[in-house]
Amino acid sequence: MTQAHRKAATRKTRPRSGVAWRARLAAALPWALAAASLGVVLAGVIYMPRMLSAWPLEEVSVTGVSDARRQEGVRVSLSELLADENFFSVPLERIHDRVTDLAWVAGASVRRRWPDRLVLDVTERVPVAVWNGDTLVSSSGEAFSAVEQYATAGLPRLSGPKDRLDEVMNYYHGITKMLDELDPDIRVMAVDQRLTARLELDSGAKLIVDRDGYTAKLRRFVRFYQEVARPAQRRLARVDLRYGNGLAVRWRDEDTDPAPEERV
Repeated sequence: MTQAHRKAATRKTRPRSGVAWRARLAAALPWALAAASLGVVLAGVIYMPRMLSAWPLEEVSVTGVSDARRQEGVRVSLSELLADENFFSVPLERIHDRVTDLAWVAGASVRRRWPDRLVLDVTERVPVAVWNGDTLVSSSGEAFSAVEQYATAGLPRLSGPKDRLDEVMNYYHGITKMLDELDPDIRVMAVDQRLTARLELDSGAKLIVDRDGYTAKLRRFVRFYQEVARPAQRRLARVDLRYGNGLAVRWRDEDTDPAPEERV
C-alpha cells in the first residue's frame, strides 16, 4: 500500500470531533435539566414563603348577614382557618364548609378579591316562627337551632308534638290565611296530638279550634267578628269554635275581666 493510500485510510477511520461533541452534549443534557429543575424547586422552597407573605389577607368581608351577632359568629367560626394564611393560601373550600355548617346559613359562596380581601356572600335562613321554645322555623319550613342568634320578639310562638312540625306549620298557615281579613295576628299557637289548636292573638283574644272542618269554623268566626264584635266595639276574651253550628264567646268587660261565656 502506498503512502497516499495509508493517509486516505487514516482519514476515513479517524472520528469526527463534531459528532463526539454532540453525543457528549446529549448525554449531559438530562442531568443539566434535572439540576436546573432541582434549583428551581429549592429556590421556590426558600423564597416562596417570603413572596407570599407580601400578600397578607387584610380583610374578611361578609355580605348577606343582617345582624351584627351573626356577622361576628361567622368571623369567630373562621378565625382558626384564617390564622397564618395569606391571600393565596387561604382554604376556600374549607371556609365554605365551615360557614354552611352554621345552623342559620342556607347557603354561601366564597371568593378572593385582589389584592387582600376574602369575600363571603351568605344566604340566611329567614325565621317565621319559634317552635317549642328553643327552635326556629324558616320560611321554607325547616327547623334550625339558632334562637340566640335572632331577635324573636315579633315571631309567633308555636308548640306541638315534635315529630309533627310539617302538619302544625300547614295548619298554622291555613289558620293565618283564614284570619287574614282581621287585624289581629297570631301570637301563640299550641297544638295537641289531636291537632286542636289554642291560639292567642296579639289583641289578647284566645281562640280554640279543632282540625275537623276548621276552615268553615274560622269563616264563621270571621263573619261574627266583622258583623257583631267590631260594630259593637266589644273586646273578645275567648272564643271556642269547636261547635258544629255555632261558637262560644266570652267578652272582656271593663268591670269584670273576663265576663261570663255565652253561646252564639
